[in-house]
Amino acid sequence: MTCRFLENLTLGSLIAPVSESEFRERYWEREPLVVHRGDPDYYGNLYTLRDFDEAITRSPEYVKVANAATQRNLSYKSTVAPGLEGVLADMRDGCTLVLDQLQHTEPKLRQLCRALCPEFGHRFQCNVYLTPPNGKGFSPHWDNHDVFILQVLGSKHWKLEKTRRIFPDKFEKMDDGRELRGELDAFTLNQGDLIYIPRGFVHAAECGGEPSMHITLGVTAIFFADLLDAIIKVAVKQDERLRLVMPLGFMTGSQPAVARRASAVLRQIANEEFISAVIDQFRDQMVKTFLLDVSGQILDFFQPKPLAISDVVGPRSSLMYQLHPNEDSIRINFGARSITFPSFFGDSLDFALKTPRYTIGDIAGELEDEEKVVFVERLMQEGLVVRK
Repeated sequence: MTCRFLENLTLGSLIAPVSESEFRERYWEREPLVVHRGDPDYYGNLYTLRDFDEAITRSPEYVKVANAATQRNLSYKSTVAPGLEGVLADMRDGCTLVLDQLQHTEPKLRQLCRALCPEFGHRFQCNVYLTPPNGKGFSPHWDNHDVFILQVLGSKHWKLEKTRRIFPDKFEKMDDGRELRGELDAFTLNQGDLIYIPRGFVHAAECGGEPSMHITLGVTAIFFADLLDAIIKVAVKQDERLRLVMPLGFMTGSQPAVARRASAVLRQIANEEFISAVIDQFRDQMVKTFLLDVSGQILDFFQPKPLAISDVVGPRSSLMYQLHPNEDSIRINFGARSITFPSFFGDSLDFALKTPRYTIGDIAGELEDEEKVVFVERLMQEGLVVRK
């Protein structure tokens, strides 16, 4: 499963040679970014034609086909031979084959999605598209989420509207207007290249004389509206006056009293201290939505290897957590779990979870060597720390 591209994957390596600062300030949620690298081996064996071939038979429930020329879009759910034979027949007729949600089934793509979560603070999903020569999978469209497109095989010709058509929310779908309009960017994405497309930009792609395979890394974003919704819910829970029904006769005539009450509520909750407390709760809830990497824990439980003070360990690379220190204790929330340590473990816990690689003896804080070993054993049991 080793893949050079995944070994030290960061936002920086995903968009290289564009700098992180330029991406954050100019492109993120603002405008598309096209990266031409001239390096067909940039992604290495992240996802190969052999991987796709094996996935077709292993997970037929994830297979879809799409053909813009014939407006053909359907899913194959059947595990029997006729269903899979239909996939191959459609491919030979020019259809793009689509494998959806591969972060659930493909270890390398699961690692791809997880590795980027800590930097982005958002989750990811992964689809793979394989298009035969001269094929065109989808008519022009915009997506309701941002995407990074990684060209892992061959090349594809793209057209992209320069002006955002719409700034959709996460539930909005494109119903009509499926044609390219206005000024366009036209370019070819070659193996090793990347496009970032923010939501709402209409785009379309088609193959030339060679096949193409690309990974679409979709951002499953946490929206500002989600936080605002959480703030309102906490305020309603804390103040029973906000649970009143609308006054009698609300649906007829002028209701200045209702407007005044709503304005008063909004002023009341527009308090920085209150909002900061809600953000802490909100982040704890969001942490639960990031899937934990539990690989290796079965082996560690049934075939434990004793730890020594000189052993090298470190946090899991995709770890998402929240620390809550107070006077007597420090609590860490991760996944759906929460564990608490005495407060004097604070420096040690911070070091253990933020230092990429270290010997157990190097752990900061006031712990004795024996205590450090026991401390790391606990973190490993919880899946927070692994051997390096």
